[in-house]
Amino acid sequence: MTKDKYFEIALNTSTSKIFNELKNIKESSEAKKNEIRRRWIWELIQNASDCTPRDRSINISLEIADDRISFSHDGTPFSYDNLFSLITQCSEKQISEEKLTGKFGTGFMSTFLLSEIVEIEGTFIRESGTCTDMNFTIDRTNGDYLDIRSKTEEMLSKLDILNNINNVAVEKINKTKFIYNLNGTPESVAAVKQGVEDLIATLPYLLAFNQNINSIKYNGEIYERETTNSIPSPLDRNIFSIKTSNVDNDTMKYILFLKRNNVTIACPVTYDFDNKLLSFLNIPENMPKLFCNFPLIGSEEYSFPIIVNSDLFDVEIDRNAIRDGNAGNKKLIEEAVYLYKKLIDFCTDNVITRNEFNICLLKNHQYSGLQKYCYDEIKGYIEKKPLIPVNNPSYGYERKSYLDDSGHFQIYLPKAKKEYNDILFWDLFTDGGYVSIPTRETFLGWRKIFGGNFYLKLFNSMFEEINITKFNGYFNDEFKTCEWLNRFYSLWVDDEGMEQVIKSAFVPTQDKNFHHINNVSYDSNINDVLKGIIFELDSSYNKKLLDRNISVFDSYYQNNPLKLQDTRSCAGLIELKVTGILSEETVNQAERKNEVQMTFNKLTDFFLQEPKLSEDFLPKSLSKRMLLSSPEETLRRMKIAEKVERNGIDMEGLDELLNNQQLIKNILANPQLNTEQIRELLKHVVTSTPEMRKYFEALLARSVSNVYNYLKKSPRYSLPATLEEWQANQYKETIFPILKNGKELTLVVRPTDGDQIIFYDEGELEVLDSTDYELWTDNGTEQKIITLGDLLKTTGITKIPLRKL
Repeated sequence: MTKDKYFEIALNTSTSKIFNELKNIKESSEAKKNEIRRRWIWELIQNASDCTPRDRSINISLEIADDRISFSHDGTPFSYDNLFSLITQCSEKQISEEKLTGKFGTGFMSTFLLSEIVEIEGTFIRESGTCTDMNFTIDRTNGDYLDIRSKTEEMLSKLDILNNINNVAVEKINKTKFIYNLNGTPESVAAVKQGVEDLIATLPYLLAFNQNINSIKYNGEIYERETTNSIPSPLDRNIFSIKTSNVDNDTMKYILFLKRNNVTIACPVTYDFDNKLLSFLNIPENMPKLFCNFPLIGSEEYSFPIIVNSDLFDVEIDRNAIRDGNAGNKKLIEEAVYLYKKLIDFCTDNVITRNEFNICLLKNHQYSGLQKYCYDEIKGYIEKKPLIPVNNPSYGYERKSYLDDSGHFQIYLPKAKKEYNDILFWDLFTDGGYVSIPTRETFLGWRKIFGGNFYLKLFNSMFEEINITKFNGYFNDEFKTCEWLNRFYSLWVDDEGMEQVIKSAFVPTQDKNFHHINNVSYDSNINDVLKGIIFELDSSYNKKLLDRNISVFDSYYQNNPLKLQDTRSCAGLIELKVTGILSEETVNQAERKNEVQMTFNKLTDFFLQEPKLSEDFLPKSLSKRMLLSSPEETLRRMKIAEKVERNGIDMEGLDELLNNQQLIKNILANPQLNTEQIRELLKHVVTSTPEMRKYFEALLARSVSNVYNYLKKSPRYSLPATLEEWQANQYKETIFPILKNGKELTLVVRPTDGDQIIFYDEGELEVLDSTDYELWTDNGTEQKIITLGDLLKTTGITKIPLRKL
């Protein structure tokens, strides 16, 4: 076979390869095209890295304009063999003794997605070893088979001319540039955008893992490696930053990495020098997890939480994954898992790390092989390590593991159906006094790691077995408890809709327990007196009424009028109960229980207080009101009324007396009040009418006269000759001067009709606050001095607070 025949065979092989690669680029699925778009920048960088001279590193520059991309490096210039490989796509890397990651293999074809014409500028090294300037064009336009073959043959001819040109040898300049004139098609625009995004995201790791590259310049901004020893880390000398020409030192981002046995794991961090805190940063979802000095585009979903690099990885031909069955890869991944566990140990053994959830994310796929090994080993490790800061302010910075030693979760991770409700759920959970939940700023991060384990329905199921008093333990206030419950039900309704909520909701009712909402009616402003009466006649009625403080379900009940209970429906139930009791007494001669009679008394009182409502809502019971009181009960109540009237107390006075009695009890039982506050509260305030004033003045005139006459007879007291003279010298109408055994005293006179003393005047209290006074009383028949002992005996007071006296 002649040399020409070998050339023809090689040319046909090259043409077929190029034709198929271009066809693959143009006719691939959109997903495949997107993968190719992400590869062009890395093909250029890999090829540049392969041009690194021994014992030095290179600098790369990328300039992108709207219509032009320029990529250059200062590595070893093009040789004849390099350019031959680029033209024919017959790579020399399979026969090279050097370990090359690119070197113009078929991956370089992905750059033609940018432009079908590539201009190459720089120094060219002839086969003779001399150098010349080069300006060479790779043309892949009109890519049918014959045209490709023709253009390849033409480019090889130009290569021979360049190799044999007899011009003056020039000095070798290490500067090679690739120029792509963009055609503005959607594909090229998307390719450029995707490539730049990947470069910026992965650039720190590229510089970390690839010692061949010293710096990368992108549109004027220079990125280069800068090691730091001033930040604590799991191992020595394993944190560095990417220094840029426009860096802001306050937001400096670092790369933390651990390295052993040709394996490196890495993740982004920041460091707060003031508080000495190392915080882990989020790793973008489009970040390749595997690197073989360069990112393996397509390994974004690999089951490892952070970045793994090894130049010993055996990679798939498309450089998008490592071979799962390769024994060497297995050892490398096992080493990566070991290093990762060391990193986790560093976090749990120190309190200087934050946001560890950013290095714990494992996407839960149905893995097998090496990825299953990674997932099982890492997930099992982080679940039982105290990594999660707990929202418990009383304990400072406390961290717990997600699972306890028995495998049960001990951290609550609330989850709503709608994402925007998650933080509201966290607020609700913590406001309810629940602990063992991540801090607010880390909650969503840890929820992403372990998923949710506590749902709104779970809260609801807890209500079934408790009453509101027990549930109220944290708030210690029923109104606040209901406020919290309203927030809970509102959140649940917003998250799942009213129709879903009412299928399972347990709500507090007026018996202080929780019941299923299907069995609960709405209290549509039922008259409180009638409601109290039906509660006594039917003990089950209060568990059928929704607590009035729960307002979330108002609209639901308004749309379901059969579930509304109002004063009329309540009165109707009272009518039925009363009729039933009276019938039982008539037919079976049943004896009326005392508690039933007390309830009937309340009903007859209601008839007197609310005659109109009684006529409208309780006509049957009203017509039988005489049967509601037994003769004995009627007689008992008449005696009480007679005694009240005998003491000159009308209805207003009786109400006031009862209210004041309860008020005094409350005042004396309040340990927070001092003496002045008690005095102020115990002042009797009365709204006088002319009739009441006349009545009081008559009682007082009688009492003053009777006390004067009584004391006038006593040899121990010295009084004026006449009552009129005594009254002329009075301080106030109830306060008088007097001599007793030659000593000046102040006398207070008070009527005691109704067997009670009421002090109306501030002056009286001032006198009684002194030591030289006497309090005399008169009830119309008897005059009596009142002492402290008398007061203690009659009031039953056995304990007097002495605070602040």
